[in-house]
Amino acid sequence: MTTRRSNPGRKYDRPRGVTARNPRVLARGPKAAGALVCADCGLFQHAGRWRRGKPPLGALRAGRCPACERVRQSYPAGTLRLPGDFLRHRTEVLRMIRNVARAESDEHPLERLMAAEVSDGHLVVTTTGVHLARAIASRLARRFHRKPRLCYADGEKLLHVSWE
Repeated sequence: MTTRRSNPGRKYDRPRGVTARNPRVLARGPKAAGALVCADCGLFQHAGRWRRGKPPLGALRAGRCPACERVRQSYPAGTLRLPGDFLRHRTEVLRMIRNVARAESDEHPLERLMAAEVSDGHLVVTTTGVHLARAIASRLARRFHRKPRLCYADGEKLLHVSWE
């Protein structure tokens, strides 16, 4: 027989009231009239969506999109840790990662590739969104016939992918 916790929504690894590991990354302020334009990448938010192109006429505010904020704070949403045997096909793997990132970014502007670097004999790829990390893992799994292990942090928008 299983027992229920008295407070099922509480995160026991954080102080009371803190719902995310880094609350400033996704902090949402009050929505104002007009469009918010990202000063770093040029995306604009209008009617609750981030888009590319020319912002609508009217009141424009300067700010920063969540993807640029993640890059600035070095707080990735998706992390892929590829083992050393992927490095034998390094150029192919990096080309594949860039192609997936470009295709995903065309459809979802906040999904971006942060970095792809070699660390301790592993290729570590970081992304600003979990969907891009999962798409890269899926493409690499199909190409190299190896099944990745996907680990979502408890209830958060964090994904860690490994092949070990």
